[in-house]
Amino acid sequence: MAGLVVGLSANKAIWEGWVTDRLFQIRANFIEPELTSSPVAVVGLDQASLDSERLSRIPRVLMTPVMAEAGQAVLDAGATALGFDFVFAYSADSFVDPSTGEARLSGFDRPFQSFAYRNRGKVFIAHTEIGVPHRSFTAAIGAGGVRSVIVSTDNDGIVRKHVPQLPLNDSPHLIDALLGAAGADVSEAFVSIPGSRLATSLPYMSLIDVLTLSQSEEGRARLKEFSKGRIVLFGGLLPFEDEHLYSDRFLPHVSPEAADTGPGGRPRVQPQTAGVFILADVIGAALSDRYAVAPPRGLLTALAIGFAIAGAVAGLFFPLMVLPVIAVLGVLAGLGLSLAGLEAGILIAPGVAPVSCVMAMVAAAVGKVSILQRRQRSLVRLFGHYLAPDVIKHMATSEQLPELGGDTRHVVVAFIDIVGFTKMSEKLPDRDVVRVVNACFDRIGQTITKHQGYIDKYIGDAIMAVWNAPNTVDNPEKAAVDAAHEIIGSLDEIRQITGEAGLDLRIALNAGPVLVGDIGGEHRRSFTVMGTTVNTASRVESVAKDKKVRLALSQSVADGLPKRYPLLEIWTGQLRGLSTDISVFTLDVPEIYMEKETGEDNAESTGQKSNLVEFPR
Repeated sequence: MAGLVVGLSANKAIWEGWVTDRLFQIRANFIEPELTSSPVAVVGLDQASLDSERLSRIPRVLMTPVMAEAGQAVLDAGATALGFDFVFAYSADSFVDPSTGEARLSGFDRPFQSFAYRNRGKVFIAHTEIGVPHRSFTAAIGAGGVRSVIVSTDNDGIVRKHVPQLPLNDSPHLIDALLGAAGADVSEAFVSIPGSRLATSLPYMSLIDVLTLSQSEEGRARLKEFSKGRIVLFGGLLPFEDEHLYSDRFLPHVSPEAADTGPGGRPRVQPQTAGVFILADVIGAALSDRYAVAPPRGLLTALAIGFAIAGAVAGLFFPLMVLPVIAVLGVLAGLGLSLAGLEAGILIAPGVAPVSCVMAMVAAAVGKVSILQRRQRSLVRLFGHYLAPDVIKHMATSEQLPELGGDTRHVVVAFIDIVGFTKMSEKLPDRDVVRVVNACFDRIGQTITKHQGYIDKYIGDAIMAVWNAPNTVDNPEKAAVDAAHEIIGSLDEIRQITGEAGLDLRIALNAGPVLVGDIGGEHRRSFTVMGTTVNTASRVESVAKDKKVRLALSQSVADGLPKRYPLLEIWTGQLRGLSTDISVFTLDVPEIYMEKETGEDNAESTGQKSNLVEFPR
């Protein structure tokens, strides 16, 4: 839907005309223009004519007799009809001598008036928005002989389209009048498809060439070759006069030898196109079927839907890195379709299909990324119950399993055991045993996670937890002890939740280097920690049992704690399976002892001196 809506909105966009003109340019590089068969020719009042010996002394406003002579010569040479892109706003008959008031030029315009009257229906003169012919010329040529030469521009200021008004012979436009005189059959708006720069390709003669050629037999033959069967337009070709931006501005130039050109040559090509050339091209396009019309109803919508679907499919099912290439291919396909449409005489808006494809692809790709990210978050949440969230995120990002093995890191390992689990399981049904264990582990797990710990595994009625793997913890010893202290402090809450008043916990901590990573095989693996540090932690738990404390921590953990923690050494010796002596400590606070004895009594019973400091509960 995004591709369809945005694609259709690209129709008649301000940049669309520029793309259309570039398509004309591409087309012109593959198709040679048929220069000699052009049905329209241009006679120009150019600088060469004004500089000629015959015309240099005549003001332009007094050239009506010259225009009549040239026009008649062209008609005699076989021209179908004539159009003058001149307004003829002034009559020489109205000019008087300012000193005497004498009308010295009376009858000066009579040759043109006679010419216009004799050729009514074949000769047309122009009017514009602000200029109309003098009444004497209008009377001579008739109301139907005066037509508008106003051209309309697209929203980018470029002239491209002509909208004929039917019937052509009654239309107010000069273009339609000349098309009607030539028997053309056009009934809808069309866009001319030029094949080259008009100033270099349209059949052209300078006004002075026509006047000169009409004086000799050989010249009249050349004039016949130039005019016969053609509509001939007369217009001004002086630089910066009546020029417009036209869709031929990117097209190649035709060499002077290849085009039909009079003896005097052509004026220099200007950045913009002379109005008379534009009129000639539009008329010539209609007479030679060199134009394109709007596509049939529903075609643009169908193309937008098709390209939008293609773009959406690509966005959903192709990798993101491939999408830019597919987008380029979609744009080229859309432009190629518009180019093929020109050959079929249909102007397919070049922006609709490419924009539909690209927009749908972008929307689909964004949607796919959003869906994948949501799925990734769901997987992280789901498998976070089984694996470390950091491990899941890494796998989801890299889209592959980590390599087997791992790195050595300094961690704190904890074993948290439910005391008296065997006796409790003997008196409770299996379902209640599971309920008690799950409730107990859930509360403990919340505290471990709160203090940045990671539950490595559940071992029957015990939990193995790790700090500083796989995540990074600034002070893992402090985080582990704080978590253990909070877990012990929540014993009453755990007993209330489980309904087991005799439930108790025992926690053992040890710090040191371990191997952290994936252990197992290609078909089954587990993220865990391994090493002597883990084994030592499990042995420290036996000290906690013997000394009847809920928390026992090794020397390596104690060394990493701040001085304010009330540590008490409760045992020194060699643990089973180890070859060196180790000191074991606990926190000298009342809740740590399973037997309700003070820290001082306990210190005396163990032969150690208590080092009491403030410890935040």
